[in-house]
Amino acid sequence: MSQSHKLEFYVGKIGGIIPLVTMIGLMLLLTFNGMGGPKASWAPGFMAIIFGLLLVKNKRDYCQSILDGISDKTGVVVITAWIFAAVLGALMKAGGLVDGILWFGMSTGIQGSLFLVIVFASTALFAMGTGSSNGANLALAPILFPAGVYLGADPAFVALALLSGAVFGDNVAPISDTTIVGCTTQDADLGQTVRERFPISLSAGAIALVALVTFGGGSGVSDIASLDTATLRPENLLMLLAVAAVVGSALTGRHLIEALSYGIVTAAVVGIGIGSFSLHDLFHVPAQRGLTNGIIENAIAGVTGAVLFVIMILGVIKVFMNSGLMDNILAFIMKRVSKSARGTELLMFFSASASSLIVSANAPSQLLVGPTLVRPLGEQNGISPERRANLMSAAVCSIFYMMPWCLAVMVWYTSIEAAAISSGLAIPSAAISFMAPYPWALLGVMMFSIFTGWKRSPKAPRVMVSEPQLS
Repeated sequence: MSQSHKLEFYVGKIGGIIPLVTMIGLMLLLTFNGMGGPKASWAPGFMAIIFGLLLVKNKRDYCQSILDGISDKTGVVVITAWIFAAVLGALMKAGGLVDGILWFGMSTGIQGSLFLVIVFASTALFAMGTGSSNGANLALAPILFPAGVYLGADPAFVALALLSGAVFGDNVAPISDTTIVGCTTQDADLGQTVRERFPISLSAGAIALVALVTFGGGSGVSDIASLDTATLRPENLLMLLAVAAVVGSALTGRHLIEALSYGIVTAAVVGIGIGSFSLHDLFHVPAQRGLTNGIIENAIAGVTGAVLFVIMILGVIKVFMNSGLMDNILAFIMKRVSKSARGTELLMFFSASASSLIVSANAPSQLLVGPTLVRPLGEQNGISPERRANLMSAAVCSIFYMMPWCLAVMVWYTSIEAAAISSGLAIPSAAISFMAPYPWALLGVMMFSIFTGWKRSPKAPRVMVSEPQLS
């Protein structure tokens, strides 16, 4: 592993955040002009890296920091999971699961905004079983987004139902990385943490569902009037066995990649078995150069934009971390600690939230502020480990999921964009993430909990903690 390289800038430590601000600012400029998306991050990221190079004194160390960020384990894990989940989603779509869900909706009358309940619940279950909101969106968006639109729901709210369900599932999942990291950094009991979190998450989920059903209606079932209902085969619902294979494997403790692999194999076997596609469709030698060799290649190509975004953002974030500016920010906060439970919890929540927005990833941001800020603050002011873990989890599952430059949001939008293009539907704006119902609901419920003390754990014994020594 490479050692951290302390970077020095001509403009002082503030120079460490300039590349990150530049990248995010240019991405937001494109987003607000309706041009956001994974590919829209490439040029801003590239220009930010070049700009930072002009500001830094030790340019060799700067270049090494970029490479260290790109090779970070977090990025490697995320990219690998994206690829496997994208292939699973492509196979389920090729297997006709969209038609199966349409048949279900038309047969039961669950259409329009009511179908958003199914969208929310499906992504929540998938994310809960795998511990990954990214996997849920990549696997299910190709199916549920077109199905929801065809069944008369508003396209933007179908997309938001996918995001909200995935975040809810990730928030309550015991195997989620945000849950595990939060508990580990606070020395909290995992089971007790999840039990204390569940009423807060469930309340936010109920509020989100009400918002989706109330405002999510589109132009009605006339949107699907042109479909040939004779082609909607109920046997296509058997492709849901692939989802069951993933969730079941994950719940038994299998690695996410292993669980997704079992889902891929199941989807391939079922799809071929019901005649939706053949081995030739999965892989074949193309007739000429430049043509696709099958479903798998197409699926992996569909996440290329998001992969390059990860490479850019992680390189820029590493520059910020190696500038030493974050250390100064944490030390500044520690000197101005509130002694009340309410003030301490607000500081914990918004520190974790701000860190997630800067780092553009939720679990790594918990690793940053968990041991250096949240734990010493909590121990000093008698906040229990489980409450601290839940504050951090709520922080990185609320405001974080509203911002279009954050990794998980970019994954969600990539999957929506690909599903819309492949189905011939209009692509919603990336800016709709600012309206995501569950993150807003979770933020509101958590603020209510902090200000009223609802579901606050009994106080832990106070511990005298010295200020962290930040290098």
